Amino acid sequence: MNEICIHVPSLRENQTVDVEVTINGEKQLMNYRVESFDWTRGGRDIGDRIAFLRTMINSYDEGWELVQIGIPDGNMVPVMFRRRHQRFVH
Repeated sequence: MNEICIHVPSLRENQTVDVEVTINGEKQLMNYRVESFDWTRGGRDIGDRIAFLRTMINSYDEGWELVQIGIPDGNMVPVMFRRRHQRFVH
């Protein structure tokens, strides 16, 4: 099992969540970030909006990987990223 689901407080744009995890006695600090993208900038067609969102995700900071795409809320779509290289905590 690579993933676990935990509830975190609601995030506003550009906020991060840090989660400390202990695996076999070794602690890791995991960082998550939620960004909100205005996918209506992709046009009215749903296919064009998805293509626009895909472009936004693919051009995102390479230090972060896609975890989840949320449900659109009006014009905005929340997208969760996880830092690719987690830090070990001593």
